[in-house]
Amino acid sequence: MTLDAPVRFSHLKAYGRSAAHGLHARTCDTDPNYAMQRGTAVHAILFDTRDVLAWDGPVRRGKAFDDFVAQNPNAEIMTSTEYAKSHAIASAVRACKPAMEVLQGEVEKTIYFDWMGSKCRATPDVRGDGYVTELKTSATSDPNRFVWHALRMQYNAQLRMQQIACNMDILDSRAYIVAVESAAPFPVTVFNVQYNALEVGERNLILWMERLRMSESSESWPAYVESIVPLDMPEDTELTYEED
Repeated sequence: MTLDAPVRFSHLKAYGRSAAHGLHARTCDTDPNYAMQRGTAVHAILFDTRDVLAWDGPVRRGKAFDDFVAQNPNAEIMTSTEYAKSHAIASAVRACKPAMEVLQGEVEKTIYFDWMGSKCRATPDVRGDGYVTELKTSATSDPNRFVWHALRMQYNAQLRMQQIACNMDILDSRAYIVAVESAAPFPVTVFNVQYNALEVGERNLILWMERLRMSESSESWPAYVESIVPLDMPEDTELTYEED
């Protein structure tokens, strides 16, 4: 990855932490963990975009595994346990009528576009008629809890960037999240991302892009601060010390 590559949402989100995080995101590839691989597999099963295969060996390494990978270069290869769980998650989504209604459209098509003077790219999970939809596997799809996870992960900004890529006006288009829990019984909840959340998302995108462009024009990528920061006890606050 180089700074010549189109800007993705994950890059901008990293710039939201600091310019140093943004530079790292743009220049270093991240190895997927089990949760990311499971999400990729669920997408592939639902959208029929690539094969998902189970590896029955005790570990995913060694000559036999390497040979299996070489024989299936375009497949997502998982342990038998994760393979079964991915299919169960996909089945739960298929059984949810509201979810399937907003998962209709063009799937996983990468869009290249210019925004704020930078070349960008976005890949909506689904681009429908006047809406975009993201499919998320999560520890929870409880409406009372998922909202905080979504805001922490900046899903509202991600969906707004996808709308911008699709030339969708914020007032005249819709954005959905299909959230499915990654543990049985795999409950599914469909969220309609509201205007206020999308507006905040767009403001964040603008701030992050401004930081990206300023860093790249000055060739300076500082971390959080560049000076000594005082650490003091908050006034009139009772602190509870816990392991976290």
